[in-house]
Amino acid sequence: MKKIFLLILMGSSLTMYAQEPDDALRLSWFAPNGTPRSNALGGAMGSLGGDLSSNHINPAGLGFYKSSELFFAPSFTRNSNDFNYLSRTTTSRDSKTNFGTIGLVFGEGKRKNNWTSTAFSITYNQIADYSNHHSFSGRNNFSSYSEKYLEELVNDQADTLSALNNYIFGSSLAFRTYLVDTTADASGAVNGYQSLVPISTGVLQDYNSTTSGGYNELAFGWGGNMEDKLYLGASLIMPMINYSRNTTYIETDATNNVNNNFAGFGVIENFSSRGWGLGAKLGVIYKPESFLRFGLSFHTPQVISFRDNISVDMTTNTESYAGTLSASSGELNDGFAGLREYTIATPTKAIISGSYFFAAPNKPTQPLGFISADIEWVNYAGTRFYANTYDQASTNYYNLINSTIRSIYKNNFNVKVGSELKLNGNWMIRAGAGYYGSPYKDEEIKASQITMSGGIGYRTNRQFIDFTLVNTAVRDAIFPYRLNDKPNTYASLRGNRLMFSIGYGIRF
Repeated sequence: MKKIFLLILMGSSLTMYAQEPDDALRLSWFAPNGTPRSNALGGAMGSLGGDLSSNHINPAGLGFYKSSELFFAPSFTRNSNDFNYLSRTTTSRDSKTNFGTIGLVFGEGKRKNNWTSTAFSITYNQIADYSNHHSFSGRNNFSSYSEKYLEELVNDQADTLSALNNYIFGSSLAFRTYLVDTTADASGAVNGYQSLVPISTGVLQDYNSTTSGGYNELAFGWGGNMEDKLYLGASLIMPMINYSRNTTYIETDATNNVNNNFAGFGVIENFSSRGWGLGAKLGVIYKPESFLRFGLSFHTPQVISFRDNISVDMTTNTESYAGTLSASSGELNDGFAGLREYTIATPTKAIISGSYFFAAPNKPTQPLGFISADIEWVNYAGTRFYANTYDQASTNYYNLINSTIRSIYKNNFNVKVGSELKLNGNWMIRAGAGYYGSPYKDEEIKASQITMSGGIGYRTNRQFIDFTLVNTAVRDAIFPYRLNDKPNTYASLRGNRLMFSIGYGIRF
């Protein structure tokens, strides 16, 4: 945890505010959304094909198309989160309707040269939904949010002029409102800083954060089929990120003492991040027998350029010491929000897949259903930040972020399985599951994501409709703040995200 905090320190003095290594997980550690059929199968689509989600998982699956298709699928999500913070349990909820998936594929079944069929596809898919609400509170007599400002000033050996003006999204606001003040020696000379929060008698801490936005991919894909045995594909990916976070943090005195120079303080932070980039996905599917398929796909890092904005407001009540004072980052930044531009390369990903098709004993040539599985390797520790400017200070800063990412994250495997069974007529039922392991090296942080899904589909020669329900159980840790010289207190999160999606497609 020390390295993370040092990054916060360095970022504050370098420009105005900093990214944290935790931001990297927002781009890599999630159970991806897809079409309702893919979601119902737990995302285990790497060797199946014939679905627009192939453009985002294994583009070789586009080679199964021999006709054209138009498809769209909105979705509805509901989050329910339970937090345990300092032995106090709280619950928060959030819900939202999403655009989901829309796409078009042009398939051609005519033989050309060595190709039995080829297909080209354009899809737009929200693979991750950032809408959520985190809220927890508790009594803490061990540490305070104010200590991160105190440590920042002490670590930088900041003089009072720097403390007033150089940390406009953190410590300068605390210093201007007397949440943090100077100390003096016997002669009256300033010799350090102190927090006015009476930690030993306890403070009531309240954290509330609302996030919105999503991770979207615009994909242009091609797939080809050679003799209905070998399928090859590639897709060009254009990621588009839209993320906003509004956080309110409050600490109040846990006692009734009106003469201890502290009643409370509050911090409101508004943060937004927009990103656009480029990446690629490559894949192959081999069908040695009509009932057996194997798939392999590789996702290159997506290189995404980000533009972030942040503003912070703080109000502190130190009772008779200085009364109630407020300060904002806008006052110290000519009325503007803070701006930072940088680039992130997301982790590399590789997927190995297999599918087995089974038939009824009396109709061995007509598949009755299948079982499919994907094993996915993700290089979480390989996320990289890069400066958009070429000054040495920015380069050193992002090198430190990357070093921290390597030290706190690990590479891991995710496993997805799914099955589909055809019923009488044109109906089919589906079920799936997925397990996404912890990206943290620290084994004390219990983190995982488990999906359980099911759905039904109805298909005719020209039209089809799918209904899917997915529940994602999440275990994670939420840190309201991080300190350098003390163990960090965090809220244990157990959350559930319930998603319902409906898809409609037309073949032509």
